[in-house]
Amino acid sequence: MYDVKETDLSFEYLQKIFELSKNIKIAVLGGWAVYFYVNEEYKKAFGADYLKSRDIDLFIPQIQEKEFNEVLKRLHFQKSAYTFRYELIYDRTRKEIINYDKSKKIPIYDLVFIFLDLFSDKKTKIIGSWSMKELEETKIIRKQEIFMLDINTLLLLKCNSFFEREKLDKEYKDACDIYALLFYSGQNFKLTKNVTEACKKILQRDDLQEFIADNVLRDSLKKSLVRRDVDKLIS
Repeated sequence: MYDVKETDLSFEYLQKIFELSKNIKIAVLGGWAVYFYVNEEYKKAFGADYLKSRDIDLFIPQIQEKEFNEVLKRLHFQKSAYTFRYELIYDRTRKEIINYDKSKKIPIYDLVFIFLDLFSDKKTKIIGSWSMKELEETKIIRKQEIFMLDINTLLLLKCNSFFEREKLDKEYKDACDIYALLFYSGQNFKLTKNVTEACKKILQRDDLQEFIADNVLRDSLKKSLVRRDVDKLIS
């Protein structure tokens, strides 16, 4: 559902961040965490990768913000519109990362923006980040050399972000990610009451079930299967 160049660049820089953060206890959340959780089972079922992400969302322990700030500098991430957001700007024509001043002279359709959103367990002073109560005691799970938030926390944040979204494409992507986490993660987990209620409100929407059928199950005619799964889960 996203431009392949956007997701490829996002994944490339996520890998670079991993390589430079071996001594920092970072963890992935957001769309890339969903991808790493579900892709193995999803690929078995459909013979193709799950939906990739356009943005990078990372949890950074406040105690290690100084070390991660050096990673940001080495990869030339620039501050963006929000205090917790950084960005890189890629020139499609020159096939290189450029700075903000150069980007102003280039048509927007020739640019790719790589957004990095940072989250932490406490308020940070050096790097901008979004400190959230849900992240104060979160569990970090390791899967195939990737560190991610535990599924309950990830689902809770996904549900929260769904109700805060301003763009329709992100709302639809959140719904797909929630459904995929519930049915293709291959994990044994018990949903909390709050997460269950939020999932119910989101996944029972008719338009979202149709979108999930088309983009996750790869067949718009499978909308009834989505409805059945949701009814069975939250009944």
